[in-house]
Amino acid sequence: MISMQELAEICGYSRVSVSAALNGKGGISENAREKILRIAKEHNYTPNKMAHALKGLPSYLIGMLIRDLSNPFYTQMIKIIDDHLHKKGYSLIVLNSMADLEREKKALQTLYSYNVDGLFIAPFAKDNAVDNITSIVGNHKKPVIMLDNLSRDIGSMSIGFNNRSGAFEATQYLIDCGHTEISYLAGPESSLSYRERSAGFMNCMQKNELTINSNSIFPCGSSAEDGYTAALSLLKTKNRPSALFCFNDYIAVGVYRAAQELKLNIPQDLSIIGFDNINLTKLLSPALSTVNIHIDNVARDAAKNMLKFLKDENYSPQTKNHIFEPELIKRDSVRNLKK
Repeated sequence: MISMQELAEICGYSRVSVSAALNGKGGISENAREKILRIAKEHNYTPNKMAHALKGLPSYLIGMLIRDLSNPFYTQMIKIIDDHLHKKGYSLIVLNSMADLEREKKALQTLYSYNVDGLFIAPFAKDNAVDNITSIVGNHKKPVIMLDNLSRDIGSMSIGFNNRSGAFEATQYLIDCGHTEISYLAGPESSLSYRERSAGFMNCMQKNELTINSNSIFPCGSSAEDGYTAALSLLKTKNRPSALFCFNDYIAVGVYRAAQELKLNIPQDLSIIGFDNINLTKLLSPALSTVNIHIDNVARDAAKNMLKFLKDENYSPQTKNHIFEPELIKRDSVRNLKK
């Protein structure tokens, strides 16, 4: 791989001019820019981003810290954000916290050690004892966009979803279909979404004057395996529910498997509704009813705003909180008992 100095000598321009052409900066004619870019492509020139970082120059690296890389919710979001950033010459570095405080802390420190130009963070809820994000992010003057967490004002902005109203609407749909024995397979308690969706579920049950019992909110993690294990336990009980509201679609995938093992037909024996509307929900049989939180729109909004922050250090969005309203998607996994 050739260096920038070697590329400059081949092109017949100064190193400064070559740098300007490669980084899309002014001070160089379009003809010169086109020539430099063409020769750089011919020689497979790759800029040394770490060298840029060590010199305090833009690294063209964007960091992203998420909770669970195995969840299709995040992989779907990552793909769209990465596509938008790539078109502008940026590379995305993704690290996984696995909802672990110590791992989250190390991941943040690692991303900043690469001198990332900006950071996307999808954290779990603030821990009173150790608030890694506030303490670490506060020491760096880089744009930060919080994803799916609107509880803290520590970055440039927050982009998330109205989890509470989405959970309320999903529960109300089950009730409108005649279900009164409903259980909510809740997600990890460390997640802010867990608290908001639980509140929406409980509010709806209480508003409709339905009985709340020990199985109304059933402990569960966030993976398909967690959904499978929880559903096996819950559906073997004497008074099993007629409908399950799942914290996310990934949990619902596990519920499908558990229902199959227990020879329960969906939706005749068990109605299921998920949350997120990840791409695979339409591929399940029957297709999963779910709450669409517009993952694609959120990802595009996050990427576009990050690019605006990077282009203009004085950029300030009209509102720091972008909240996307959910949409109920009715498919084939919920039975209407009133028909």
